[in-house]
Amino acid sequence: MYSWLLRNALLPYALRRDNRESALRYWKEYEASQFWPAAKLRDYQWQRLKSLLRYSYENCPYYKDIFRERDLTPESFNDFNDIQKLPLLTKDIIFEQGDRLLSSDMDAKDMMKFPTGGTTGQQAFMHRDQDSFNRKLAIEWRHEAWMGKRPCNKMAYFWPAHIDIHHEDSLKSKLKNRLILRQMIFNAGSINRDIALRFYNKLKRFKPGFLKVFPASFYIFAEFLEVSKLKPLAFKGIMSCGEPLYDFQRQKFESLFACPVFDMYGAREAGNTSSECSAHKGMHIASEIAYVEFLSNGKQVDYGQEGEIVITDLTNYCMPLIRYRIDDFGIPLKDPCSCGRSLPLMGAVVGRLSDDFWGPGGTKHNGTMLAYHLTVVEEGIAIGQVQFIQKSLSTFLVRVTRKPEPTSATFEYLARRMKDILGDSIDISFEVVDQIPREKSGKIRYVKCEMDPPPIAKSG
Repeated sequence: MYSWLLRNALLPYALRRDNRESALRYWKEYEASQFWPAAKLRDYQWQRLKSLLRYSYENCPYYKDIFRERDLTPESFNDFNDIQKLPLLTKDIIFEQGDRLLSSDMDAKDMMKFPTGGTTGQQAFMHRDQDSFNRKLAIEWRHEAWMGKRPCNKMAYFWPAHIDIHHEDSLKSKLKNRLILRQMIFNAGSINRDIALRFYNKLKRFKPGFLKVFPASFYIFAEFLEVSKLKPLAFKGIMSCGEPLYDFQRQKFESLFACPVFDMYGAREAGNTSSECSAHKGMHIASEIAYVEFLSNGKQVDYGQEGEIVITDLTNYCMPLIRYRIDDFGIPLKDPCSCGRSLPLMGAVVGRLSDDFWGPGGTKHNGTMLAYHLTVVEEGIAIGQVQFIQKSLSTFLVRVTRKPEPTSATFEYLARRMKDILGDSIDISFEVVDQIPREKSGKIRYVKCEMDPPPIAKSG
């Protein structure tokens, strides 16, 4: 009842102050559209795509040039297959084109600036308009609703992504987060016994019904609870995001916390793109806000085959992302879900590979956290793709690609950030390369540990 009162009384007011009130309306719309007939949903997606293509053609210098160079107009696109007439968009292009990707029809003050996802190394700065943000927030709420959570239900976050943790110091912000949104965020990039015990005690006091976690960090916490023989905490649902969820992690979470685990796939550039429902037969693609391709050698793969994920964001008009290479791989699924939703399904995502690593004191760190922290850069510092290799507890090799050309400021920045996390005693060497070498699987491991783990007593 308390959550209902917050959701229907105080939440609309809080959202209105932040220009996010339309998110509630979109949430109600998307709660209905997920059960539309497949043909109706597909037509809605097509109309959104055609509108985005026309807007980009008329308002974005980069896309104006692309259309002209390829002798295209908005009328050149008659079905989804025609989108392959346009080239793929990459982070390199975003680096090179910069503001030419922005809409000339929108005021810069109405654009929210943010960095691209960091677990795959290279980053660029991107922009999103408020309506796009609100639509993605609505999809986030819909995904959370599939595990039983509604806005204003208590939820805790195990989050190693430093840039996603909002440090809001004002009293109003703290009251909104704790008393209205009712959320608590744990900076879980580095975990040892002391940190895990502190998390445990805070969770006991906060009593969240739901968790949203990076699975690698949360697995370390779950192991700590088992080894320490602490009483397991009770949750209604756990959502895994930010990195691949492995079967052994899902099994551990479900057995220890006696609740279902829901896998979600998303990226900072495109928001929450797909998530599991209670049937757990795959992840439903949010086709109202995204068009997703799965490509191999530039062609759409067959159902059940792995392909590179390419996303067209159907909501972001201030900086259209059309056929954006997200640097992940997934599998399109053919069979409809037994839940009754007509949203298409995709299989588990692969491609974001990173090892855990250790600090000189033996504290275990999450590799995804390192990638996030060290590739979110200050403006004016050029950093392309980066690979971090741990040779020993105190020795690291950092590979940096030549595009964009790194400078002394690049190396100084990376060294400073690494020492902020691991301490001044580490030794860092740099190697500039044309490209980061791939594993035998064809994927890139952006954080790679080449040393044997230290004694478990140290890693906690």
